Amino acid sequence: MPPDASSGHCFYFGTFNPVHSGHLMVAQSALSQFGGLLGFERITFMPAGTPPHRHEQPDLLAAALRLKLVQLATAHHPGFTVSDFELSLPDKSYTVDTLSRLAQAGLITPPVPFIIGADALAKLASWHQPDVLIDTVHFLQAPRPEYPWVEHVTLNGQKIALNTSRIHMPPLAISATTIRQQLRQTQPPADLEALRYYLPEPVRAFIGWNGLYQNPTPL
Repeated sequence: MPPDASSGHCFYFGTFNPVHSGHLMVAQSALSQFGGLLGFERITFMPAGTPPHRHEQPDLLAAALRLKLVQLATAHHPGFTVSDFELSLPDKSYTVDTLSRLAQAGLITPPVPFIIGADALAKLASWHQPDVLIDTVHFLQAPRPEYPWVEHVTLNGQKIALNTSRIHMPPLAISATTIRQQLRQTQPPADLEALRYYLPEPVRAFIGWNGLYQNPTPL
């Protein structure tokens, strides 16, 4: 289902493997700081169906389950929505292709507000068609520990300035990788008390009830 075009959107793409409290803090900060300024009313979470950079990870949860976790995490926030658009795509989920499809359908108009961590933005040159993304997106950059503010990327030997704004918030060290590592060390039925507040409570409960991430193979 593509996002509703009736109100402005800021997109938050990611694997969300799993979605955690840091994702929600970043999304809320972006909405509060830039919603009025850039004319969007919602943060649209866009879980990747088959992420090209991470699809071979042994602990990548099935797309439908990652979508379910994001839906649980955002269900009671009026400014957060979730799109399953990328899950319907037959191939790998390239961000630039998704944005192109949405633009062709008249659902978005560049420059598109787009949340991204400074660590991910620093690697933009490795993405699919980064030059098109640079022309299409207004990057709302979330600070990450040990990563500097990213103003330029180098493509084909040329330094290209980015359309980017800083999300003002403390750098968050919480990561999905660390959470998955801790989950693998917990045997079901999972209490997961150590992850209280790292995960939104409905997400923590769902993961515990279903023993997710206990097995290092995709579910």
